[in-house]
Amino acid sequence: MDIKSNNESSCNKMESLLRQNPLFGRLDDRQLGEMCNYSRVINLSEGEILFSHGEAAFNFYFVFSGLIKLYRQSPSGQEKIFELEEPGQIFAEALMFYAQTNYPVSAAAMKDSTVVAINSRKFLHILKNSSETCLLIMGDLSKRMHELINNIDELSSLTGRNRVATYLLDQSINKGSTFKLEIPKNAIASMLSLQPETFSRLLKELSRKKIIAVKDSNIKIIDQNLLKDFAGILN
Repeated sequence: MDIKSNNESSCNKMESLLRQNPLFGRLDDRQLGEMCNYSRVINLSEGEILFSHGEAAFNFYFVFSGLIKLYRQSPSGQEKIFELEEPGQIFAEALMFYAQTNYPVSAAAMKDSTVVAINSRKFLHILKNSSETCLLIMGDLSKRMHELINNIDELSSLTGRNRVATYLLDQSINKGSTFKLEIPKNAIASMLSLQPETFSRLLKELSRKKIIAVKDSNIKIIDQNLLKDFAGILN
């Protein structure tokens, strides 16, 4: 196969990946083809860093598979996870609206992952001719902003017990009363602003009270009403 055929095959694959996201699915064939010319597929191994805090932000990213964590490390080396990006999600897109900026967090793969890196400047050029896509991005950014504000409010007002119970309730809404924790417990603890040993202790407490059952990373909600009490939710 010649170089041209290789390039066409790569671009076709990328277009297929990007069309799975509503944001890019609104682009016409010409716009999507143009974007593919300035994008690249990146395969990451578990633990591999995508970008580091402070690096110049030239790209934003679409997650095709795997799991990406956005985090910061304190001077003492303690890690705080701010978000986990799953397949179908985009991140770092807000930075494209700044003339010159750097990534405010680091990003790394929590498992083998595939992402598409999209050149922010080139995508902005495409947006100028797509008001519909502009509105979609604005809606996405507004939603993420509200989610971050809600997370900050919850972390500042809820106890550790409240946060753990709320997290388990959220998981059960999406996955049912029996589910598996798909990410390491220390990562969940970081997201909830807890020490790993505190998170484990609270899981044991909930298990001892027969509110949940825990086996390795598998959780079963036994008494949802009591779990709501732990979360501070009025029944």
